[in-house]
Amino acid sequence: MIRNILFVGLGGAIGAMMRYGVTLLFTALHWSTNVGTCLTNIIGSFCMGLLVSLCSQSPWLLMATIGICGGFTTFSTFSMQSVTLLQQGKYGPAAIYILGTVVLCIAFAFAGYWLGTKLK
Repeated sequence: MIRNILFVGLGGAIGAMMRYGVTLLFTALHWSTNVGTCLTNIIGSFCMGLLVSLCSQSPWLLMATIGICGGFTTFSTFSMQSVTLLQQGKYGPAAIYILGTVVLCIAFAFAGYWLGTKLK
């Protein structure tokens, strides 16, 4: 158990540093960081799906998926959970999960931003 936690933590640190590296790269290139975020989410989602489909359960898989992909982008976890629901034929719950997550996260990001401006 503790070994798995350490593997995930190390992977998370690696993924977070990679994510920050993408931000630095896009800033240095004077490109929109939104494009960097979108590409990060796409790459992370692809890697998560690839790893889950190819690898058996192990501390290394936990490090790569929950750790690195999760630290790089939590969108990869969301995407894989959506794929799982769709593969199981749970189209209604999948639609609610996908739309609900996107709409609610944007709404709460807006609410947090609004609250932050009021607390300044």
